[in-house]
This record gives sequence, C-alpha cells and structure tokens, in this order.
Amino acid sequence: MPEISVSDTLYRQLVSVSEGDDLDETMWKMVAHYGRGNQPGD
Repeated sequence: MPEISVSDTLYRQLVSVSEGDDLDETMWKMVAHYGRGNQPGD
C-alpha cells in the first residue's frame, strides 16, 4: 500500500476532521469525494 507523508500541522487537521472515526476511513472518504468532484464534465 502506498505511504503518504504529511506535515504535523496537516496531520492534526486530518485527525480533527475525522471526528473520532478511523483516520484511514476518513482519508478514503476524502479521496472518493475528491474523485467525484474532479471527473470530466458531461
């Protein structure tokens, strides 16, 4: 599995956004949301 390095500040922001959920699950949700928002238009 790929590994991503982020700054301490960004990591703390990600943990805060996860609101107690599993951080990996939160990251996958963010990736899916980004993918949906960046698909070529109809």
